[in-house]
Amino acid sequence: MTRQDEDREGAKPYKTYKARRQRRSQVDDELAGARPARRRAPADARGPSDGSAAYQPQSDKAYRTYGPAPDDGRKGGAKKAKKTSGRAPRRRRRFRWWYIPVGVFALLVIAGVVVTVLAWPGYQKFDRAVDKANKRVDKKTRAQLSADDGWIWRNGTTVLLFGLDDAGLPAHSDTIMLMRFNPGTHTINQLSIPRDTLVNVDGYGQSKLTQAMWYGGPSLALKTVKEFTGIPINHVMVVGFQGFPRLVNSVGGIDINVPQTVSTGAGPGVAGSTQRIVTFNKGMHHFDGKNAMLYVRIRKAYAEGDFTRAVRQQAFLQALQKKLMRPSNLTKLPEIGKHFMSGVSTDLTTNQILELAYLKWRATGGKKQVMKGEFGWYEGQAVVLPPSEAARQKVIDRFLGE
Repeated sequence: MTRQDEDREGAKPYKTYKARRQRRSQVDDELAGARPARRRAPADARGPSDGSAAYQPQSDKAYRTYGPAPDDGRKGGAKKAKKTSGRAPRRRRRFRWWYIPVGVFALLVIAGVVVTVLAWPGYQKFDRAVDKANKRVDKKTRAQLSADDGWIWRNGTTVLLFGLDDAGLPAHSDTIMLMRFNPGTHTINQLSIPRDTLVNVDGYGQSKLTQAMWYGGPSLALKTVKEFTGIPINHVMVVGFQGFPRLVNSVGGIDINVPQTVSTGAGPGVAGSTQRIVTFNKGMHHFDGKNAMLYVRIRKAYAEGDFTRAVRQQAFLQALQKKLMRPSNLTKLPEIGKHFMSGVSTDLTTNQILELAYLKWRATGGKKQVMKGEFGWYEGQAVVLPPSEAARQKVIDRFLGE
């Protein structure tokens, strides 16, 4: 019997297999805490099955990286592959340019709502005062006004300002000033006409301009200015004797430089009594309402006094406007307007006054003029003889110029 036959006879009726070492599963290791969890790379990041891809163990990372074998430095070797993690990179949000205007618009809307809520009570208080001032303007005066050419803040307007020398009517107009608001050039032009200018007053002949207010009130005074200048007037504002001091006091007084020392009499100065002399020395002064009224009404040497007074009034009005626009007074404007409007007659509505305030806020300058004439006499009275037609038209054109 051969050895081969012996092996065949001793063979067992079944096959035996040698067991290999059992490998612990990933789940077992993770549960046992033996090693950190390993994230499986996506299918397209695994190396090829033919063994050409090299596996690079990373002892300091909790995951493996897959990719082609690193370059061995030889010419024509494989390029070094970028290492990628098993998880997809986080996508960064792109900044959109329109985020900025949208954000600004949202802030403006919120601010507008807050301001409206806070300002509404003050607006109503001011509106009631303006409504009372509107009722003081009669139909005859309104008939002399020209309609605006659209919105004031877009197309501009012309306002005639009268300052009275008494609390009520009849009274003389101490101040006659035209104001032209020009939105296109962001300017406000002012033209003062001396009160003693000799003009034609309808129904009364040749007389001082100040007398027109005494004879026929605001309607006749407005008509006289229109015929003398040829300027269409859109709005009128008549400030009573008490309205101006109230306005000055409501803003806490006005600081202004007095260019030269001047004096004036205070008090009625009737027969048998002596007026109190008040002197304003050259330099900076703080004026309350009472002294402000004395200062802007100073008039000396007849015609020349009228011219210098007009300049003084324009300077004081400019200082007053600056004081009104101070941040500390912005919150007080409704109360200030209420006190001021109690001594004012005007056709301007609340919204139109706000439009004028907006144009004043945007204004960067303007022309300030005085319709100067020559000193003369008429029927025993000292008057200001008006300039020639050509000189007058030159002043008016400059006033209306944009």
